[in-house]
Amino acid sequence: MALSRIRSVAAVAVAVLTLGAGLTACSQNDDTQNSAADTGANAGFPVTIDHLFGSTTIKAKPERVVTLGGGDMEASIALGVVPVAGADWFGNPQVRGWVKSALGDRPAPKLIQASEPKYEEIPALKPDLIVYINTVNDKKQFDTLNAIAPTIAAPAGTKNVYGVPWQDQVREIAKATGTATAGEQVVKETETLVSDTAKANPDFAGKVITAGVYSADSLNAWLPSDPRMRLLTSLGFKSNPQIDTMDNGDFYVKISPELTPKLDADVIFMAALDGSGKLDPAVVNDKVWNALPAVKAGHVAYWGGAPVINTATPSGEFSSAMSIGGPLGIKYALPKLVPMLKDALAGKG
Repeated sequence: MALSRIRSVAAVAVAVLTLGAGLTACSQNDDTQNSAADTGANAGFPVTIDHLFGSTTIKAKPERVVTLGGGDMEASIALGVVPVAGADWFGNPQVRGWVKSALGDRPAPKLIQASEPKYEEIPALKPDLIVYINTVNDKKQFDTLNAIAPTIAAPAGTKNVYGVPWQDQVREIAKATGTATAGEQVVKETETLVSDTAKANPDFAGKVITAGVYSADSLNAWLPSDPRMRLLTSLGFKSNPQIDTMDNGDFYVKISPELTPKLDADVIFMAALDGSGKLDPAVVNDKVWNALPAVKAGHVAYWGGAPVINTATPSGEFSSAMSIGGPLGIKYALPKLVPMLKDALAGKG
């Protein structure tokens, strides 16, 4: 307002105008501060994530994340991003003990179904990001999820959708959630933990290992793309070349009786114990298995298989951490894994 006009206004009116100007200035200042706060919270956004089904743009920093893939929930928590809901990959109805430890006093995510998502319950969670990385990566499922909220899938070029390296999983989630710096720190710390463990156990280097699980009435061996096998080889072991040649594009291969001799190695790491810690009777009675030189010499480490993975027992905690993996799982499982492998190499299995 021009100064000449202000002077022509009564004193009361001037006071009112002065008050109004002050309020307007405060309002503008608040708006500026709010805008600055929004800019700070959303720094780096929007971001675009490339994945198997194209790309997804996330406009602002997600506040309500839902995770559906194996280890997606645990990787998010490692980044300090606690999902409002997440899938336990093996369908456990309670949050694992090693996951609770990482959560501290933060509220645990609601556990939801992974293998066949209940699409009607996901919108009720009001997600602004859905993480669908280490999972079946079905195009129809992805499209359904992406219609609910921006969804990210396995990295572009992924060949084995159940074998996304945990580093790629962490980095993709970190980029999508605006926690890239934390992501690199988590990757560095976890890789350092593994490499330091390998250096502290030089007897692992170059030893051939077969690893797998007795499940569905069959011996099954993990292929090089399996996250558990990746952990074992990162400790210095070499995967069994006789198993590697059976690579079928999956993360494991079923071993028929006539192929059982190919499982022999310097050490065998087999999930075949039941809830009471006893070896599955079918394995006990498998003459071909027990004739393997490694088994006869005690170069085998048995651990909890399918019957224990969803139990709140030490065996179940190890089994789930080893199988889900990622930064949290590796950190929990590694101190328990190393003595098992050392005993197996020494013939104490």
